[in-house]
Amino acid sequence: MTTPPEPTLILTDADLRPLRETLGGFDGPLDAVERATLTAYHDGARQVALADDVAIEGGTNSFRVSVAGGDGLATGMRVFGNPPHTRIYMLFDGETRRPIALMDWGVLNSVRVAAIAGLAARHLAPVGAKTLGLIGSGWQAPTQVRMLKHVLPSLEAIRVFSPTIAHREAFAAEMSDVLGIDVTPVGSPEEAIRDMDVVDLLAPGHYDHREPLLDAGWVKPGALVISTAGNQSTQELVDRSRIVVGSWQALADDPSPRLPYTPRIDSGAFTQADVVELGAIMADGAVPRQAPEEVVIYELTPMYVHDLFLATWAHERYRDSGDGVRVTLAGAG
Repeated sequence: MTTPPEPTLILTDADLRPLRETLGGFDGPLDAVERATLTAYHDGARQVALADDVAIEGGTNSFRVSVAGGDGLATGMRVFGNPPHTRIYMLFDGETRRPIALMDWGVLNSVRVAAIAGLAARHLAPVGAKTLGLIGSGWQAPTQVRMLKHVLPSLEAIRVFSPTIAHREAFAAEMSDVLGIDVTPVGSPEEAIRDMDVVDLLAPGHYDHREPLLDAGWVKPGALVISTAGNQSTQELVDRSRIVVGSWQALADDPSPRLPYTPRIDSGAFTQADVVELGAIMADGAVPRQAPEEVVIYELTPMYVHDLFLATWAHERYRDSGDGVRVTLAGAG
């Protein structure tokens, strides 16, 4: 008698939402993206993406299907809409290709972005960083500040700007209570960024726009700038900063134009020699700053292996729990 396949685990937003409060204990997601970064650096993973964009009033409605896998790894497929109408992740057994999980990806995507930012801050933030300037107080922001405070326990103060006064004030009040430090809402991007040790440009909706979020003169010498989407930094800031990425190839092959890099990459004016990969810093001891006053920009490029490792972690975390629904999707033949 043929053994029936293990049921596919389906995890909804409601199943996964508690992770936004605890980030799975913080270290689980951090470990997942750390292993993903090192696996990609050592060419242990493969990824491919399909992009389909439709012009809409005021921007672009984008749709991304990305696949990542590798020898000894599961295989995963992320379906990602922007605006976020459809964000799901399908996880397959790496050998049999049997579907083992289907997950809502809204919550897990916020955990993923937070963990990548946290990993970057752990390796790139100035020693003893005390201040954080945050642009954005939306869906991604609570997970970001929780994770950054976890990896940077020296943080003492956060300033946050977002266009809606009531939203940034509510966010600041809530996070002050959660983190136990001063989180202050401010009236402009400059007030949030100027003289901060770490700057977090957390405006994913800015992806479809073309104006930078900051002026180079606002950024403190030696600061770390975390850029979570394209079009957030100026050419002037890039020219006087050290650029760190998870993967050069991910930056060069980004399916959407990523300003200010894409035109210069296409012309040959910006090459792999102009970046440091985070994996080289972690594995080989590469130095991100040539001098203490050098600004470092971490560009959060599309590395689908991050999604794969985080989805694998989530599946392992929930597989033997009572959460979710288990169904048999594989037929007899």
